[in-house]
This record gives sequence, C-alpha cells and structure tokens, in this order.
Amino acid sequence: MRKSRALRYLACFTIILTLLSLLPGGSLAARDSSEHGNSNPNQYMREEARSSYRNETNNMSGASSSESGARQEQKNLSVKNGNKISEYKQERKQLEEELRFHKQEYMEAKGDFLKIRNRIRAEELDPDSEEALNATKLYLNSSINYMIAHLSNIKSNMAYSNGNGTEEKIIVIDEKIKLLEVEKTNIANASSQEELVAIVRSVRGVWNNAEKTSLAGAGQTVSEKVGKFLKESENLSEKLGAKVENQKETGVNTAELETKLASYISYIKSAQEKKEAADSIYNGENVSREDLQKANNYLRQSLNDISKANKILREIFGELKDYEIEGDNGTEVKNITEPMSKM
Repeated sequence: MRKSRALRYLACFTIILTLLSLLPGGSLAARDSSEHGNSNPNQYMREEARSSYRNETNNMSGASSSESGARQEQKNLSVKNGNKISEYKQERKQLEEELRFHKQEYMEAKGDFLKIRNRIRAEELDPDSEEALNATKLYLNSSINYMIAHLSNIKSNMAYSNGNGTEEKIIVIDEKIKLLEVEKTNIANASSQEELVAIVRSVRGVWNNAEKTSLAGAGQTVSEKVGKFLKESENLSEKLGAKVENQKETGVNTAELETKLASYISYIKSAQEKKEAADSIYNGENVSREDLQKANNYLRQSLNDISKANKILREIFGELKDYEIEGDNGTEVKNITEPMSKM
C-alpha cells in the first residue's frame, strides 16, 4: 500500500515537472516583455513601427517641391502621420501596461505553483486536491493571458506598419488567440493533473506556432520598412554627392565631407547586405524558430548600421547648412535637415 501510494505520488510529481518543462518562462512571452527589449526580437517591431512613421514623414519633408500646392499637400500628410503616431503611442502605452500586468500575474501564479509542487514532493498534498488543481489552473491561465497580451502587442504593431500582407498576418494571430481562449475553457473544466498536462501540450503547440508567425511577420514587416528607407538613402547619397562636388568646385575644402559621405554610404551598404541575409531566411522553406531569430538578428544589425549612418548624415547636413548654400539647393538642405534633427 505504501509502495503504491509512493508510486502514485511519483507519477503525479512527474506530471508537475512536465507542466513546468512544457511552459518554462523562457518560452513564454516573458522574454518578450518591454522591460527586456534588447533581448526580444519582436522589440524591432515596436521600435520600427515608431521610427518608420518618422522616416516616412522625414522622407516626405526631404522631397519638398518648389510649388506651394505640393508643400501644402506635404504638410497635410505630415499632420496625418503625426496623428497616426499619437494614436499608436496611446495604444502602445495601454498594451504595454497590460503586458506588464499579465507578466506580474504570471510570475505570482508560477511562484504559488512551485510551492504546491514542493508540497506534493514532500507528500504533504494530494496532486488532485482542490488546492493543487486550483494553483495549477491559475498558473496555466496566467500563462495564457500573458501569451494573449503578447500577441495583442504584435497585432498592434502590424496594424500600424502598413506592410504587405498585414491583414492576413493579423487574421492568423487572431485565430491563435481564439484557440488559446478555448484552452482556458478546457482548463476550467479539467478535473485532474493528467487532463491539465494534455491541455498544456495543446497550448504549447498553439503558442509555438503563434510565436513563429509573430516572429516571421514582425521581421518581414521591419525588413520591408528597412528596404524602403535604404532605397531613399541611396537616392539621398547621390544628391549629397552632387552637393559636395558643387562645393568643391567653388573652392571649399570638402575632404572631411567626402570622408563622412563615404562612411555614410558604407553603413548603408552594410545595412542592405544584412537585410538581404535576413530576407534569404524569411523566404526559405521549413524555417525554424531559431532561423527566424537569426534573421531578426540580421535586421537588428541592419538597423544599427542605419542608426550610425543617420548620425553621420546629420553631421553632413549640419556642415552643408553652415556653408549657407542659397537657392533651391539651400532650401532642400534646410528641409531635410530640420526633420532629421528631430530623430
């Protein structure tokens, strides 16, 4: 009898360990918390969704026309983008607060669950007792709420990205959220740890698929935005090259400007190469989660190169402005410099 009871506890304890291994904090949205943005591939999406709108506004400002009608249209577009950014920031704030709340809820529930596990290990508590089941259910529900909060953040980013295929990607994420909601109902109806383990395996499958979808969707959207920015950068480098050459012809010592322009072009080229490396992974078949993380890391490096290039660009604009170029060229430099200084 004693041996049978011990085996029963051992089996139930194994189930508890299985629950922990199937839903480790590292595989949940915990690593995607806004408080750990540097280690979160999807953080790109949040940062890029904001910066991409700034870049769109800046690019429009930099392409100013001499006609007043075109300038007014540009101003209207800038105001529209400004309103869009404001709406996005408000929504982001709310979603990030919800994410923090669910993270805290998850951590507390996990702590309680671990205490229950220890009591079961010490044979102080029946695994299928009401107390043990309630603690396990709370832990699983808080995990799912955290997952849903994470996916809601991804949805928001995609909705404001205006990327290709955005609607399709959002539909897929909505489907995953609905599946997770169904699992919450199954958890409520479960009457044993064995049933909960089966539910956990199902939840893990949904989460892994959802996470892969979100990683791919976020990365592809960022890559698309990066591509547009790099195309604009190539055009801009040609214009800057012409301006530097004009200054050189007037007798200005442009050696430093030429060096900075060469560095700018080098960073843009490096960013393009890393973007292409990421795209080759996104466009591959049977891409794993690890592959997607590698692709997103390439994008992180690409964005870092772009940041360095923009820093040099501001210095170039500043020097060109100091030369007090007059006429149309002067107007263009002024219009490009002003929005860039706000980045």
